[in-house]
Amino acid sequence: MEPIIGHANIVEGADTIAPAAPPYTYLGVAENLIPGVRILADTPNTHGMPLALLSAHMLECLLKAFLSKALGSDELLTRDSKLRHNLIALWALAKEKGLGLPTQQPDWLECLSDLHSHPFYLRYSTGVHGIVSPAPEPMASDLQNLLVLVRKSI
Repeated sequence: MEPIIGHANIVEGADTIAPAAPPYTYLGVAENLIPGVRILADTPNTHGMPLALLSAHMLECLLKAFLSKALGSDELLTRDSKLRHNLIALWALAKEKGLGLPTQQPDWLECLSDLHSHPFYLRYSTGVHGIVSPAPEPMASDLQNLLVLVRKSI
């Protein structure tokens, strides 16, 4: 018998094994990104672009985890170009579908959404000389709290 050789990523505190499909795959990505978000947010004088990129992707995954569970599918989330990377639209839909989000969206959300959605300044920065990203806090703490909320919701 040949040994099985490979790599594994074990998340401390994980107490469930879930199918390799939405909403769990979205949640898994978000759970794997939060350590990087925390490290960058807690590092003095950190560069804003890597933090914004990780934070935006984490938020997209969190919202899509909840929505794919609430909608029973992620087809709309991957097909509808108005939703795919639009964090404000995903946030609004998640709130509408029952995720216990604050009544007023956080100040950092609009900035992050503008950077993350078309024309994707965080990924390609085409046509710009500089990018203004959200402050590390309270964004990182809000994302940590949202992770807990979404985990409980699915």
